Amino acid sequence: MKRMFSPFAMSGLMVFILLVSACSSDPISVDSRTAVSAFLNGNEEIVAFGSIDIDEILMKAKYDKVPKLGVLLGGELKSLKEVIDLDEPVYYAIQGPMDQDGVPAATYAFLKVKDQDKFVDKLVQRGYDINTDSDIKSGQDEGFAIGIRGELAIVVAKTGDFDGKKMLADAFKKTQGEAAEQRVNKILDSKGDFVLGVSMASLYATSNTDLSSLSEDKQKELKKMVDGSFVQTTVRFENGAAVLETKNYFSKKLKERMFMNADANAPLLAKLGSGTPRMGIAMNIDMKKLNNFLREFSPDAVGKLASTMGGPAQMALIAGGSDGLAGLFDGRMGFVAFGEGDDEPAFNVFIGLKKNGLGLAEMAKDIFSSSPQAIYNVGSDGASLFTNAAFGTGGQLKLPQGCENFGKSGISGFISFEGLNFDDLDLEGEENMIRAIKYITVEYNNDGGRIYVKARKGQENVLEQMMKELLSAMTDEIGNISI
Repeated sequence: MKRMFSPFAMSGLMVFILLVSACSSDPISVDSRTAVSAFLNGNEEIVAFGSIDIDEILMKAKYDKVPKLGVLLGGELKSLKEVIDLDEPVYYAIQGPMDQDGVPAATYAFLKVKDQDKFVDKLVQRGYDINTDSDIKSGQDEGFAIGIRGELAIVVAKTGDFDGKKMLADAFKKTQGEAAEQRVNKILDSKGDFVLGVSMASLYATSNTDLSSLSEDKQKELKKMVDGSFVQTTVRFENGAAVLETKNYFSKKLKERMFMNADANAPLLAKLGSGTPRMGIAMNIDMKKLNNFLREFSPDAVGKLASTMGGPAQMALIAGGSDGLAGLFDGRMGFVAFGEGDDEPAFNVFIGLKKNGLGLAEMAKDIFSSSPQAIYNVGSDGASLFTNAAFGTGGQLKLPQGCENFGKSGISGFISFEGLNFDDLDLEGEENMIRAIKYITVEYNNDGGRIYVKARKGQENVLEQMMKELLSAMTDEIGNISI
């Protein structure tokens, strides 16, 4: 499947809305939340949708405390609030298919207008030629088309030439229909600074992938699995932390196909040596389920991956026999790294192996045992490598504060910045925002997951802390901004 967009790709749309700084005497009244729900109902081209709380994000970043930048952005925001209601989120919808760079066919934003006449006046000041067709006032500039009807404004962003007037007319017509299904409305009603919902059915229907080469029966089976299935992502910026959470609203058939295991006892940690690591990655996968899923719905995926990795990977796949990957690996994998700043890190690795995989691990002994500091072991259930014996024998792994859930989920990870000397890292520009972070943890299971970014200070919003670190590193650049 082609590379999808990142949740933060919507920042360009947010910037546009701020720069337009645009919004009634028209009797038509509809709130943007109701409008976007109707727009989404039955619209199979929309692969993703959600909301952005622009006003809340800017307030949390304390942009108004930034010299000169606060004056510049504050004036635009004040002008925007005169014509658009920012007490509610800005809703958006993304139309597929995506191109190879993850750019969608079109992006829609839905705004509640306070004053239609002032909105139109500001658009004219920005160089838009406004036309009136029936009850819709619209204008188009390079890459954007804007339409207003009553208290609702719709922005269409699209690359290349397009008929903005027609797209806006079609969009407004869709907003007058029935509301979407319950799961869609649940996502639209979710609270967060940024909310993203992805329709698995629409993603499948609009994607140009190898899935089209499957048999007709398999394509029908896959379509049934993804129908009514959504993935919700919510981002919240809190005092002391930033939280990204995902929830999988999957059909029963798709849930049955999920292949992640979870174990609250995290037995994998006992395989990863001792010491206090700086970072770690762990997986616990049901390899039989994964192998069967790939065999049925992406039969060429493993072969293509092995071909990309070269001869050794192809030989390993052959060694797996009829069970493929499940004949080599038991689904457990752990990696932890130790080190400070520019020091060359030591690391410990464990890979859970089946009988065929153990044979290959034995063959690799000469390679990994060549270093006098390294320890390489092949046991009855897998292979371990400790690049520094000091972290491989005696004691047990001691996880950094806040990272204690490592190894308990299907996929988990962490990186701790506690005690790290950032001056040794030669950070530049926006990279300095990392100075505000204490640790990052990742957890993911069949029902969803979470990325948790813990800030160094608990009493300040994480955006404010990152902004301070960025400004500290860019004082000269900001000082040179002329107004």
